[in-house]
Amino acid sequence: MSTEVLVQPREIIDLAYRITRVAGVAHGDAELVARWATRALIDGDDHLAVVVAAPASLIEAGRAAERAGTANPQDAPAYRDATRHGITIARDQFDALYDAAARFLVAETVLDEIG
Repeated sequence: MSTEVLVQPREIIDLAYRITRVAGVAHGDAELVARWATRALIDGDDHLAVVVAAPASLIEAGRAAERAGTANPQDAPAYRDATRHGITIARDQFDALYDAAARFLVAETVLDEIG
C-alpha cells in the first residue's frame, strides 16, 4: 500500500513539463501537456501515469482542452484549494514523476565531456 503525499500544482507542472521535453516534445506542446495534466488532476482526472509513460500521446487532449478553455490549472474551480492545501497523490506516483523528470537535467560529467 502506497502512502500519499501533498504536491503543489506548480510542482506537477514542472515535473510533467520536464518529462514531456525529455520525450522530445517541443516547448509549447510540453508546456500545454503539463498545464492540462495538472488541470485534469485538480478536476479529479488523473493522467500522470500517461505523462510518465507516453506524454506525447496527450498533446491532442491538451490542445482540445485549450480550445475548450479547460487547459489552465488556474481556471479550475478547485485551484485555490489545491494551491492552499496541495493535491494528494500516491507516493509511488510522485516518485515515478520525479524519477522520470530527473532525466531532464544533464549530469555535470556529461557536460564536461561535451566541452
